[in-house]
Amino acid sequence: MLTRRPLRPTRHDEGNVLVWVLFYFLLLYFIALSFTDSSFLEGLISINHRQAAQAFEMADGGVLVGVEEIYAILKSDYSQSQDIPAELILSKQKWILNESGKEMGFYLENPKCIYVDDDECRFQFVSRGFSSPAQRDLLAEVQVEFLDIYIIAADGGLVFDRREFIPPAKLISLEYVAEQ
Repeated sequence: MLTRRPLRPTRHDEGNVLVWVLFYFLLLYFIALSFTDSSFLEGLISINHRQAAQAFEMADGGVLVGVEEIYAILKSDYSQSQDIPAELILSKQKWILNESGKEMGFYLENPKCIYVDDDECRFQFVSRGFSSPAQRDLLAEVQVEFLDIYIIAADGGLVFDRREFIPPAKLISLEYVAEQ
């Protein structure tokens, strides 16, 4: 005799588990994707920060070179003159380094005289450091002290002989110039 199986009641929730598994898989996928995106962005931020720091350090090094250049030019070219020039012309304005195929360096503007007194003068210049693509500018003010040497002339008066520049030149102001 034929036995009949009892009829199973119709169920409409048999695909529910699959939908929930797909939902959780998709949720985990988006979480993993967001971690990947954030680590990628953090990597870009760290690269930009490193380049900006290198550009700043290059500008800072340029300031030190500029201070030495100002003193050297004044000592060699203006020791026999009572005049302080309005602008010093640097023999070299751009220093470039290649670090693992990447160009970085600094550029110095010609220093301009902003103050002259009986025993000191001040020059101001901009040092622009670059580490591609970052660029940083520093505005420096340098003070150089000097002593005028006079000799006694035959008529008993004083005649200018030479000017002694007192080492070292001093960096008296350094200011970060914001990008415009």
